[in-house]
Amino acid sequence: MQNQTHAQQEPHPILASLIRSDLLNTEQAAAYLGVTSRTLEVWRCTKRQAIPYIKVGRLVKYRKTELDQWLAQQTIGADVA
Repeated sequence: MQNQTHAQQEPHPILASLIRSDLLNTEQAAAYLGVTSRTLEVWRCTKRQAIPYIKVGRLVKYRKTELDQWLAQQTIGADVA
């Protein structure tokens, strides 16, 4: 019963803010864009696609809002209302 109580506790405040963050790792960003993580890594390394990312040490993060903006820029032939 003690394990259930522990599992229901709120995460540490710093961890909770990260969970609510719009930052995605490479795998999450790739899934969001509908490509493989390897494709996203190649695009990043070769600068084939100018997708904004954040680099902290060896960690790479993507903001969901910036992925949405990048996707909007990739739209071809859309009527602007």
